[in-house]
Amino acid sequence: MNAVDRPGCSERGAAALEFAIVAPVILLMIFGIIQYGYLYWSLQTASATAREAARQLIVGTREDCVTGQAVSQAGMPAVGAATPSMTRVYYDATGAPTPNRPVVGGLVTVTVSFQSLDMHLPLVPVPHDGVVTQSASARIENIPPSPLLPDDPRYCTAPPSP
Repeated sequence: MNAVDRPGCSERGAAALEFAIVAPVILLMIFGIIQYGYLYWSLQTASATAREAARQLIVGTREDCVTGQAVSQAGMPAVGAATPSMTRVYYDATGAPTPNRPVVGGLVTVTVSFQSLDMHLPLVPVPHDGVVTQSASARIENIPPSPLLPDDPRYCTAPPSP
């Protein structure tokens, strides 16, 4: 005698029970994929922003313009009230830091940092609690007599000097 033939036994509700067991696992996988996809996009954006800022600084673009543009670009994947940050450090040819003074043949290192999305999913850890930090270094080849304006000067905080 099977379950259908026995009185009082049926398979009603079996599909709902199976769904209740499987649905949380599938939803966790879907949201985990979304979480890590967003994190990788944030890492790529921060890396590209740092490389572009370093590239602009090595040719002599105004530092306030580069900082404004980098913060704006990093703000796209940034989440939360904290503003993205960009720091730059100049080094001479021997590797010693020079205080905010570029030297031909030296290096500039740009670091971009911001808070990325962290959905706080159970069993899905996010590295560094979602804080994204990427750096890029480039060799300084030229220091123009006056700083250059970028292609898009709307990010500059002060008017160009004559």
